[in-house]
Amino acid sequence: MRHGAAIFCITLLLFTIPNSTAQESDNQSLDIEFDWSYDLGDVFVSTKPLIEKEMIFVRTSTSNPNSDSAGVFAFDLEGEMIWQSENSNSTYHDMSPLLFVKSGDGDCGSWGDMLVLGWSDGAVEALNPNTGETIWQQKTEKITWGITGSMLVDEDNLIVPTRNGIASFCLANGDDIFEYETGLGWRNGVSKVGDRYFLGDENGNLWSVSKAGVKESRDLAIGKIRHAPIAFGDKLLIHGQATYDSNVVLVNTSDFSFELISKSGPSPGIPISIGQTVITTDLQNIGLFHCNQSCLELDKHPFISSGEVSLVQDNKIMLPKNTVEGGWGIFSIDNNSNIVNEGLFSTMNDWYGTAAPEYMKNEDSEILVLANDNGILEFYTKSKYQESGPEDKIKTDYFSQLLTLILMVFTAIVGIQYLRERYSSAFRFFMMVIFSIFLFSFSDIVSSWSEYIDDSSSQSIDQESLWQDDWPEEWLGTQVIIFEFDNQTMFYGGFIGEKTALSLTLKAADENQISVEISDTVMGKYIESFNQQQGDGWVYFVDGSEAIVSAEFAEVSSDSIVHWKMV
Repeated sequence: MRHGAAIFCITLLLFTIPNSTAQESDNQSLDIEFDWSYDLGDVFVSTKPLIEKEMIFVRTSTSNPNSDSAGVFAFDLEGEMIWQSENSNSTYHDMSPLLFVKSGDGDCGSWGDMLVLGWSDGAVEALNPNTGETIWQQKTEKITWGITGSMLVDEDNLIVPTRNGIASFCLANGDDIFEYETGLGWRNGVSKVGDRYFLGDENGNLWSVSKAGVKESRDLAIGKIRHAPIAFGDKLLIHGQATYDSNVVLVNTSDFSFELISKSGPSPGIPISIGQTVITTDLQNIGLFHCNQSCLELDKHPFISSGEVSLVQDNKIMLPKNTVEGGWGIFSIDNNSNIVNEGLFSTMNDWYGTAAPEYMKNEDSEILVLANDNGILEFYTKSKYQESGPEDKIKTDYFSQLLTLILMVFTAIVGIQYLRERYSSAFRFFMMVIFSIFLFSFSDIVSSWSEYIDDSSSQSIDQESLWQDDWPEEWLGTQVIIFEFDNQTMFYGGFIGEKTALSLTLKAADENQISVEISDTVMGKYIESFNQQQGDGWVYFVDGSEAIVSAEFAEVSSDSIVHWKMV
């Protein structure tokens, strides 16, 4: 009988062991589904589409002398074209990013919402986003091609990098404010630091221009400057294109001195900044940098791209693979500041491309819009009511199987000890069964309780409601943390990829030299003090709701605001 019981228990255990081949995870990097597509014709799409006011805007560029004309299209979210406008005079390099300008007023007048385009024939055009009708138009000099870089809104003025300089126009009516000659440019966007505008040229010169026309320049000897410099205080990060490689430098705007941060591959794309994080790309690597008073290269990962970069679902990095096979690379940043390859997002229309995806998330859904050199616009969506993906289910299943396995092991031992009339030993192992269930379920219990509290709290507020006007716009859509001391409140933002309130807190504290004292308890890790300030303890809030569990188990979203207060 004893042997029969033992055999029964062992047999039962064998059936509970997880089968590694029973389920396979779908290696889909994004939890999003295809909705519709539209053929824009024999054209390129060289810069990312825009989503504004429940509308999608996309511009096209001619691909050859016999192709369709360059133009701009507007669609609703259901895929119906609302309007289109062509520019038959434009050429092959319409890559100045679309610029949506919200209504406003200034010294030169008032204006409504407008979609602003810079064309390769030198034209600057403001369109009514609802109808496509021209509000105003101006002309800049065309030398082979005209405007190819990103424009800038400065109060009531539009700042435009022209083919051979910089120009400014009144947003209200298009009146010419100034136009100054610098150097011959290509894809050379403009930035502002203080009261000066900065842009580069094809000879590697960095130019500084004031509104009054005071010009300074320096040859940085780093190659062609083909993007808008990224500003960090009074410094500029620039990724210069040399003949066979590229150079990432940090430039002091006061005297044009600079330091070399990194050397990388040829043909760099358009870098982006998210808070203090900078992402670069070229035909060899995607690069990750952290910039404050200086810039530090954190990681590189092999990838071929020479265009734009976007942040998409869960703050993943998405960028076009500029090869004949095409597709879009998906990357994330782990807690050790390493770039993690999440795979290639592929479609039926993969081809060469430089246009970044457009991504939008609201209360009800997520939207992803793609286009490349094949001239086809693709629309993907995810409803907030969509079920969790197979990967989440697989993780849950494996956890359940592991817990079941441990439970059955101890149950078998309890049975064997009981049959041997070793009641005291059987009781001890029975208690170990109970403890094992508690131990392996604890984190899930706490996390579920935290989610319940978050869902049921009437005080939960979105980021927009908690946003403070003096915070940098670069923090929008990123994770923000607040440390509130007795005599000082400190704000830090631009964080991406943190999963819990504790990991976000420790990340922010480490980067800003804030000391943290942590205690370990049976309920998780708790903060004892920040900068040796303890008071009567510390409490924290996630998106406006006070948390009642350890920050170790409090999950945060991609745009959460975590607020620490001393009791």
